[in-house]
Amino acid sequence: MKVCNYCGVELDVEMNYCPLCGHKSNSKVVQGGKDIYKGLQNVRMTDFNFDELTQRQKRKLVWELATFVLLLTSVVTLIIDLLTSKHITWSKYTMTVGLSLLIDVTFIILLEKRMLLIFVGCFISTSLLLFLLDIYTRNIDNGLTIGVPILFFIFIVLFLLAILIQQTKQKGINIIGYSLVAAGIICMCIEGIITLHILRHLQLHWSLFVVVSVIPVSAILLYIQHRLKRATDLKKIFHI
Repeated sequence: MKVCNYCGVELDVEMNYCPLCGHKSNSKVVQGGKDIYKGLQNVRMTDFNFDELTQRQKRKLVWELATFVLLLTSVVTLIIDLLTSKHITWSKYTMTVGLSLLIDVTFIILLEKRMLLIFVGCFISTSLLLFLLDIYTRNIDNGLTIGVPILFFIFIVLFLLAILIQQTKQKGINIIGYSLVAAGIICMCIEGIITLHILRHLQLHWSLFVVVSVIPVSAILLYIQHRLKRATDLKKIFHI
């Protein structure tokens, strides 16, 4: 347990400010600082800085805000739906999407840097979302046969992109180049899965144009990043 340097109140580990006197938990005691009422008068709301929070506190705050916004949106849409339709109709879609987003945000915040677990959890929650939407529309076909396979390949490509970005030492416009290539691959996956489902054979048309368009742009961006890196290395060598 932490203890306030001013009034001696025991503080929780995550507390940056004393709830009694309002001083920072790590503040040094100044002359007359033990006067609780004087400390309360000197405290200002501008002293509470978001940057002073720990990473755990920031993640917790973001999760609480996201939860509040998503739950509030779901409740508002439910009330409007009940008032206009007298029973639950379209609001079940917004509530289901909101719940799925909340689960995804929870995975991202709680699992932090465990990318594989984050992607697996988000994939499962989004797949369940597609399944529930199919149940709502009474068409249990598109979500499972088209949506989930497309979603699977999208998450695979994004996961590989995230690993590539993480392993890249010098980040700049090369990240845009990598992202453009990933977008082209995703387009090919989408068209391939759709044509396999409809035509029963693989057929690529528009996605090839996308890939042909993004590859030259990505190559130019990567070349520019390479030239910038070489210039930076030369400056370090010659102490420019």
